[in-house]
Amino acid sequence: MPCRLAFAAFLCASCTSGQSASPDDRAVRGEVERAMQGYEAASRLVHPDSIASWFAAGGILFEPGIQPIVGPDSIRAFVAMFQGARVDSAAVWPDTIEVHGRTALYWGSYFERLEFPGQPVSEQHGKFVAEWVRQDDGRWLIARLYRVPLPGTRETR
Repeated sequence: MPCRLAFAAFLCASCTSGQSASPDDRAVRGEVERAMQGYEAASRLVHPDSIASWFAAGGILFEPGIQPIVGPDSIRAFVAMFQGARVDSAAVWPDTIEVHGRTALYWGSYFERLEFPGQPVSEQHGKFVAEWVRQDDGRWLIARLYRVPLPGTRETR
């Protein structure tokens, strides 16, 4: 079950922050939002290489109940364990996107409905934060991704 919950970390969507900001901060938030859209697209396909490509060289995926998954190669191997999984629906709602120089924190809530071969459909919701870091080439990659499922997670058929 922890691995099943961990899979949900890959499901994020784009949102805008509601707080006021300088034009530069708003532009950076837009860049991070577009990066999150790219990550979400890869996640919905459950494609290990595409998902891993959104993590920085030392990127870490944190999930309750399992050891942190460190680096794109480990993240790729982790996602590969979910061959045959299907994302029925996924949505996120923003709390905020904070900009701190070359780092941005994307805070939000999520809901998802997942189907794993031979198992009941799983509906999950909770909070997450993704720490994005601007690379020297200008790309935004995930340095750390934390996901916290909240009570009420259920399986249906």
